[in-house]
Amino acid sequence: MPALKEGSRPPWVGLAAAVWVQIASGNSYAFPLYSPSLKSVLGLSQQQLTILGVANDFGENFGIIAGIASNKYRAWVVLLIGVLACFFGYGVIWLAVTETVHNVPYWFTC
Repeated sequence: MPALKEGSRPPWVGLAAAVWVQIASGNSYAFPLYSPSLKSVLGLSQQQLTILGVANDFGENFGIIAGIASNKYRAWVVLLIGVLACFFGYGVIWLAVTETVHNVPYWFTC
């Protein structure tokens, strides 16, 4: 294997980071599966549910920020931030749907 310059990463690190980001972002495509539960548990109107879906799609399109951050920071830092954001975001939705936490504000689910 050829020696790498100091400060550079092996090419597979970028590929592995991209695969993990795609796996994490694939969860957002499941919105139609849990949206009826959100609507009934939180008492949302169809318009509020649609706005929540748009916020979900809008969040997906901020991948450019992760790309810029991966040029500036190490891959594990960017992935850790992504994991925490994904865990927190879907954790709040899960807590709301399972009615573990009652009266979750609408703005908080966005």
